[in-house]
Amino acid sequence: MTENNNSGVHRAPERNRQPRIKPPAPLEQELHGCFRFFWDNFSRGERTYGLMPDRVPDIKHKCSVASNGFMLAAMAVGADFHWVDFNSAKTVCDRTLSTLLGLQQSHGFLYHFYSGDTGERYKQSELSTIDTALLFCGALTAGSYFGGSTLKLARRLVQRADWNYFYDPQRKQFRMAYYDGEGLHAWWDYYAEQLVIYVLAAAGNGWQFARDAYENLGRLQGKAANGQPFVHTWFGSLFAHQFSHAFVDFRGKTDSLGMDWFANSVTASLNDIVFCEQRPKLFPQGVWGLTSCAVPGGYRGNMGCPPSGNNDTEHFCDGTVAPCAALGSIVFTPQQSLKALEQFDKYPKLQGKYGLYDSFNPSQGCNTTCYIGIDKGITLLMGANYCHNTVWKYFNSLSEIRHAMSVLGFTQRQTTTASAEQIKLK
Repeated sequence: MTENNNSGVHRAPERNRQPRIKPPAPLEQELHGCFRFFWDNFSRGERTYGLMPDRVPDIKHKCSVASNGFMLAAMAVGADFHWVDFNSAKTVCDRTLSTLLGLQQSHGFLYHFYSGDTGERYKQSELSTIDTALLFCGALTAGSYFGGSTLKLARRLVQRADWNYFYDPQRKQFRMAYYDGEGLHAWWDYYAEQLVIYVLAAAGNGWQFARDAYENLGRLQGKAANGQPFVHTWFGSLFAHQFSHAFVDFRGKTDSLGMDWFANSVTASLNDIVFCEQRPKLFPQGVWGLTSCAVPGGYRGNMGCPPSGNNDTEHFCDGTVAPCAALGSIVFTPQQSLKALEQFDKYPKLQGKYGLYDSFNPSQGCNTTCYIGIDKGITLLMGANYCHNTVWKYFNSLSEIRHAMSVLGFTQRQTTTASAEQIKLK
């Protein structure tokens, strides 16, 4: 795969070399399919170059800035795995970042969706902190990997964000979004996928209040199906335990309150596994992975398992499985995630041009036939971290990210976090 007539396979310069784990063939095939999803589907239009569709193939005209974050990081992964020429991938990132810098924005934050045809804001989509944050993380990953002009453009995009605009000093929490006619909307009051928001704010002009916002984060305490205590999310969806971890390497780190978020995500993943194991009528042996995903007729955000909010009433489970949920936990539960992939591969209708489709329901014998950018993205980035530490290595090597983790009060333990294989399943 090349762009601008650059051909051949790039061999990373010495600074990019690192010990590698050769992925099993099924995993490499799926990860390569995820990369090809991003490579084939970003816009090549003059005004929209690099914009990434939220969902393929049915709504390609609606582009998501969160998907763009995963797409930019995917270019670094593709070069690191030698699936694409280094210079070609760097050119894609530079042109994409230039497009993103020219999009309509406010206070340095971008809208959730843009038109893939015109590059204009898509309908009345909201100004989104989390989607912008995921974009920033992908931009910084690409910038760190490719260096030079890519890093300059990425930092220019990230540094113009005014975190003070979304910070509520009375509640000491960040607001989630801005909607026309409503103004600033909701608060990041409980733990979800937003840990990267505190990191980015601490790395930018929000360093004075980022730690207050982080330490004022509500932590819903519950017990996993194997009896292990952990902090759960409102809908019990696995993506919330994965997205920030795709970029920030929390292994062996604890905050000032003694919290180990990596270990917490291990427990959340094991909880999903045991929940599914205990319901063999819905989930065949080895099949697990409950998270927000595509469903017939649209998208459902509260797919998950208990514990969840409002006394375990906020999650929904009808047997729908999202492969990205199990594969997005591969750094937490490597053996169980690889076994799940073996089971997914037994469903031929679940396989398409870019690997596994977004979701399927084995008990009902049906599956979707679409791909969602953030779902292919979490699969690719976590797989790359599992095999090469690719995203972790480059994102966390940036001086501003190291400084941010210190500002937030994270410290590194001498021993690493226990893996899933060291935690007994009951």
